[in-house]
Amino acid sequence: MLNTPQQPRVRWKPGIFSPIPTWTENPQISVIESLCRRHLYPDTPLPVSLTITFLAEGAFNKLYTVSASTDSSDSPELKVYVFRVSLPVEPFYKTTSEVATLAYIRRYTTIPVPEVIAHSATVENELGFEWILMEKVHGVSLSEVWPHMAISAKEEITEQVASCVLQMRALCRFDAIGSLYCQGALEEKEGVDVLDAKHDAYVIGPLVTSFFFVGGRRLRVRRNRGPYLNDHDYVLALTEVELEDMKLLKESTEDAADYDKYMAEDVPDIVHATHQLQDLLPSIFCRPSTPLGALPSTPSGASPDPPKGQFVLCHHDLSLSNVIVDPATYKITGIVDWECVGIIPTWGDTYPQFLVGPEADEEPEPLADGETDELLLETWDDWEKMRLRKVFDGVVGQCGDSGMQELKREFREQLDMLGFSVRFVERWLKAHLDDGRLLVPN
Repeated sequence: MLNTPQQPRVRWKPGIFSPIPTWTENPQISVIESLCRRHLYPDTPLPVSLTITFLAEGAFNKLYTVSASTDSSDSPELKVYVFRVSLPVEPFYKTTSEVATLAYIRRYTTIPVPEVIAHSATVENELGFEWILMEKVHGVSLSEVWPHMAISAKEEITEQVASCVLQMRALCRFDAIGSLYCQGALEEKEGVDVLDAKHDAYVIGPLVTSFFFVGGRRLRVRRNRGPYLNDHDYVLALTEVELEDMKLLKESTEDAADYDKYMAEDVPDIVHATHQLQDLLPSIFCRPSTPLGALPSTPSGASPDPPKGQFVLCHHDLSLSNVIVDPATYKITGIVDWECVGIIPTWGDTYPQFLVGPEADEEPEPLADGETDELLLETWDDWEKMRLRKVFDGVVGQCGDSGMQELKREFREQLDMLGFSVRFVERWLKAHLDDGRLLVPN
């Protein structure tokens, strides 16, 4: 169990669905420049010009472009890097696991990912934030060119993404659910369970997922973050965090920074629905029966080891924004944004985010040039995604899900829905409990 206190420089404020993190102060450009100079050119005798430019901002990060050039008429050099500053929404673990995951991907696959040059996984540094300095991937995000691409080009891109996913499913398989860390990175952390990843220099440690810190309060509750040896313990841990979160919200006052007055009204219903989900866990997620004592190096309180390689490293946000391509050739030059990427059950690894959509009944009429009707555009987009999913399946192979695998995904989705619409979860529970369908796997 981990109980990580919230760190300074981040404040949670009310959002549309839940509290969102905000910056209490901005990173100092002069300090970023100093750090970059120190790590990029520690021994360079030539004068180096560094230009730091704001690039983008995400939910938890600010990104800066670092343009570096040396004053040399013989061999002028211009290199570009990315400096990412992170809020401590999951102090230490989010940065540390992301750095290890990128190193693992670069070592065991040919998936193009940025190389990390230096990083700090603590706010105890001159910048006052966690940060990562990495190479900048050449190209543009797929989102910039996607709307103007022909369907044939989209099919080629989909095949490339599918090849990356196929590598991860084949080469990044593990015996436990959790996040990757470099060996030795967690040695000084008390109360942290670690499993051998069975890949040189890596271990499996606590899972980093936004579910464990969304809203801010969850940083202050007891959290069993794994690693987990089966999906039952994994999903049970999620439900327990939900209950602890609701308990803390109920005890909070309205002047608390992470107080959510809209969710507070639904606390009794959320707690009741979560208990109902817990009651159904044994029917969907079976725990292995091997005695715990028969397993060496098993974390205290965890369940026995599942079949080897049952879990896979999965990039959960393969969106158009995180796939970088050459704008001239549409060849993938990099996959970015590996924060909170962890090892999950194979039933949770499905289509990339940019291919997710409903099944279309029939092919719509071709769009007219300059079409602006949103309904027609959405209908065509759904049809196109369905066609591209078939392309994806052609490379990776159809997942061949059983009804129980789909049911597990649905169950997991209910946990995400609790904070957004507990009524949706109640309807899902009722639909399955009333006729007993939940207990009859297909």
